[in-house]
Amino acid sequence: MQQQEINQALKNPFQPILKKVLKVDEELERLSSETFYNPFDVLYLGMEATDEDIKKMFNSFSKLLHPDKCQDPRAKDCWQIVDQAYKTLMESEKRKVYIRIMREAREKTEFERLRENKRREKTGVAQLPPDTFESDFQKQCKNLFSEIEDRKQHLMRLEQSQKRYKLDEYERRKMLEQYKILTEEEWEKTRDDRVNKWREFNNKKTAIGTKQSNKGIRPPTENMEFRPIEMPNKKGDFKNIKLD
Repeated sequence: MQQQEINQALKNPFQPILKKVLKVDEELERLSSETFYNPFDVLYLGMEATDEDIKKMFNSFSKLLHPDKCQDPRAKDCWQIVDQAYKTLMESEKRKVYIRIMREAREKTEFERLRENKRREKTGVAQLPPDTFESDFQKQCKNLFSEIEDRKQHLMRLEQSQKRYKLDEYERRKMLEQYKILTEEEWEKTRDDRVNKWREFNNKKTAIGTKQSNKGIRPPTENMEFRPIEMPNKKGDFKNIKLD
């Protein structure tokens, strides 16, 4: 029963819905109100759609929603969604990526339904209806594409953050380099003045302790050994005594 259910339900996901009757109001409402991560969903196509199938559906949408034929204000935006989906699916490499994701969604749907049916069998509950496989499959597809889009946006935010950090770091280093150059220029501007002051200091001949100096203490002019020392004599008077 389970394998029969899968075989019967798998017919729809793999086949393009070429008999879909497109109506202007319905498609304008659908394309303008929903968010599409899977281009197959935009064109009502299954994984096994050929290039011819894609072109047929694109032409059907073109006759219906092209801005030159549809005067509704929403037509331009809706047409861009259709046109982008068509271009994506016509690139074989991009189409393979979406098909791989849809196949993963199909496998997960099969696994989860099989597990649920086993649980129901043990509890005596009826098996999942075969006709619900398509809706479960579509839900699984949306979940996978939504998760992928979230990861993509997260990586984009990280990349932008890293770019901002590198830019800030570059601006910081640039500012420091400019400050360094400015400081060196200022230092060089005052170089002559500093050299002149230093030369003036070295060539200054004013004696320390004179009126022309800063009134500091003047050092002795002779050695301590030959300086007169006053010592008292026997009478209590002081006299100069020179040391030999």
